[in-house]
Amino acid sequence: MKVWFDNELIDSSKVALDADGWPEGIGIFETLRTEHGEVFELSRHMRRAIDAAERIGITLPNENLIREAIAKTLDAEPCDVGRLRLLFSQNSFAVVHKSYEDLRNAQKICTQSRASEIDGFVMKRYPYTERLQLLASVVSAGFDEVICYNPDDHITEGAVSNFLFLIDGQWVTSPLTSGVLPGVIRAIAIERCDVKVRNISKDEIPMIESALVLSSLKIALPVASIDERRLNVNGHVVALEEQIRAKTQKHSVG
Repeated sequence: MKVWFDNELIDSSKVALDADGWPEGIGIFETLRTEHGEVFELSRHMRRAIDAAERIGITLPNENLIREAIAKTLDAEPCDVGRLRLLFSQNSFAVVHKSYEDLRNAQKICTQSRASEIDGFVMKRYPYTERLQLLASVVSAGFDEVICYNPDDHITEGAVSNFLFLIDGQWVTSPLTSGVLPGVIRAIAIERCDVKVRNISKDEIPMIESALVLSSLKIALPVASIDERRLNVNGHVVALEEQIRAKTQKHSVG
């Protein structure tokens, strides 16, 4: 497999990446969806990466180099639907593109058994082990995602996803101040699909009528159940899912 590392396209066997494409050390990353060589919402992902880099003191490569790296990696490792990962540290820059198995089934989610500690602004950082271990634990229990909450008992996000909830006839999502990653698809739902932002208490979970799981790879998927309690997956839910998908833009790079 070919990956971009620093200033060139190189065989992955010559780079210190694990089996899933993660480098050694500490840094920030962005995961993007691709379809037939086109990249979803690259500009939004780059703005988020720039913000995170400034917060932790990482200098990113210039935009032309990043675009060149993406274009050459996509050309070397084509996929119908792909997972494009951009990885930045103080001393390296990597691009990895792998095939992604698209999901369209309604998701089964559970609630976390204890609150998560929130340490300031949430950003996409690696090592990502804690989040991936949390996801693996809920998958092993028969679920697809988990609702996490903070020490104030406010809902935050999932292991690797944001959420939208239908409560009292209004679609809502948690604010960044609750300890939520500023998800790209979440922002699109707020800006383009009339989703409201407010604190959501853990006590409101029984009031959730419908829900959507959001991520840059999944885009939007309906939720079938929370802790085995069935939710409505009706025409209104599907309509919002389709609206979010329609308003998520993809472009060629290069």
